[in-house]
Amino acid sequence: MGKIVIAGEMLIDMITTDYVDDLGKAENFTRHFGGSPANIAFNLADLGIESKIVSRVGNDPVGHALIDHAKNRNVDTRYIQIDTSKPTTFVIVSKSKSTPQFLALRGAETALEMPPLNIFEGASYFHFSSWPISYKRSRKALFGMIEHASDRGIKICFDPNYRRVLWENGLDGRRTVKSVFKYVFLVKPSNDDAFHIFGSMNEMGYIKAFHKLGVENVVLTLGKDGAIISNGKRSQNLPSAAKTVVNTTGAGDAFWSGMYYAMINGADVFEAAKFGNAAAAFRLGCQSPDSPLDKERIERDFL
Repeated sequence: MGKIVIAGEMLIDMITTDYVDDLGKAENFTRHFGGSPANIAFNLADLGIESKIVSRVGNDPVGHALIDHAKNRNVDTRYIQIDTSKPTTFVIVSKSKSTPQFLALRGAETALEMPPLNIFEGASYFHFSSWPISYKRSRKALFGMIEHASDRGIKICFDPNYRRVLWENGLDGRRTVKSVFKYVFLVKPSNDDAFHIFGSMNEMGYIKAFHKLGVENVVLTLGKDGAIISNGKRSQNLPSAAKTVVNTTGAGDAFWSGMYYAMINGADVFEAAKFGNAAAAFRLGCQSPDSPLDKERIERDFL
């Protein structure tokens, strides 16, 4: 069984305790350990899949708490870097049943450095989000990792969660994101992600745009309308498996995690998306985005 190398942000999510339309009016928040790559690493550990995460936190109480939490979730923490000048990143998020509002206070994860390259030994997949390529310093490290993984035939998977507001001033974010697609085996954008990269298109227009730039496989998630899976030769609609929606935070990360679990166990992208869809449905029904993924319940209740 192969392993997965994951690169990107570890951070603290401060999520409103109530559903709010305007984040500025929120009064009460709950702390959660987060960052999409970190969530995927936690979820994979729940599912019994080995992963290694490359990230960077501040030399502060919450940074050390993140590392301790990762250890408690059985995640390898040897490649989590500690920054002595930048604080751990915080994101303030609205609890939502659709697309949440957020405010990101960027810190240590923008200064990610190249890890020892032996981290890729035995790896089948390399996963990263758009956050580490949004700042010059971390982008240099991330592009070095992409090159190393690509040269060794490791399948590269990219979460293209591009938002202009997250990018360092002076960087052309859309152009940078699009330049990565030629290396990519799999992307899983939401409809919102695709809109922020390409502008207004219909769903198949987005899928064709990803393929045209070199992506091999696309899973376009559509919220309550499920997902569309495409390998460039055929496409398939997948209805949502969700029975209830308590909170959308972490659902996309659960989808990624479910797909990796299935692909590591031999599934193609179409079958993998079914397990990812079920894992996302499980997460949508949880009160807390920190709840461990339960493989037996996912298979029993959502597949």
